[in-house]
Amino acid sequence: MKNFAVLLILTLLASTSIAQKKNGTVFNEHETITVTRGFWDAVKNGDTEKVKTFFADSIMIIRNGNDWKTSAENFSKNSSYWTKNFVNFNVEDSPGSYPDAIEYKDGKMWVQDWLLLTGTNEKTGINLDLHMHCLYAFNDDGKIAAFFQYYNNNVFEDIRDAQTTRENGKVYINHPYIATVRKLLNTYVAEDVEGLKGFFTEDAIFSSLAGGYDETMSLEERTADVASHFATRKDIHFEQVGYPDCIFYELNNGYVVYSWWNYSYTDEESGKKMEMPLMLSHSFNDDGKIVREMVYFSTNHVTD
Repeated sequence: MKNFAVLLILTLLASTSIAQKKNGTVFNEHETITVTRGFWDAVKNGDTEKVKTFFADSIMIIRNGNDWKTSAENFSKNSSYWTKNFVNFNVEDSPGSYPDAIEYKDGKMWVQDWLLLTGTNEKTGINLDLHMHCLYAFNDDGKIAAFFQYYNNNVFEDIRDAQTTRENGKVYINHPYIATVRKLLNTYVAEDVEGLKGFFTEDAIFSSLAGGYDETMSLEERTADVASHFATRKDIHFEQVGYPDCIFYELNNGYVVYSWWNYSYTDEESGKKMEMPLMLSHSFNDDGKIVREMVYFSTNHVTD
């Protein structure tokens, strides 16, 4: 059995060796790479005439799998899109990457690179932070005859949408969810830990400005946190500032209540009264339970 296992491993290794076949050479420095660098430099400078010189008269363009043919003349004119629409437009290698030039045995030359395009859209203020994978197929004259681009198109959809006016739901000055938030705070004032838990789903998450957006608590963790507050604070009070808003967001099909308060309490150990402005955000599910609580306050007021 042992000899059979050894024979099997040797057979697999031999099969792997036979399956490998060299079909060209990869370069990290090559005149074709210089061409692609020159093309992007011309794009950054808005030099459409220079852009045209790097391409064959007829070009195949492939963007995210969609392909069409165009002329070098039209492509070069369209390349001005970047400098016309983005301030501080820049193109550089994605961190840790560099281009490859590949010469296949049939003599065909290709270059592939991984780029990072940055800038700020002038009309909308949206920042571009776009990773793009490009492949360039060269003809026998050293011109780019086919240009492949792969990237996430979301930022361009955001730029397009930002130039339109669109409603995204409704704002309510009175709503049952606003009443729920008031009841929640009254329960907090009553120092009813178990009662507080009833307002939330079991998988609700909690975050605060002090902890940062990446730091969250579970319901059990938040319950323990609140219980520690009750152990050291008395005379807890919330004074409403302005009025809460309940907003229905059409895009995410959900309700969020935003409310503003002056929060005060007395520290039992020192006897010192503490006051701080507070903003609360509560997101609700379809059953009227809170699935997320976010608390915004200045950490300068916290002495715990």
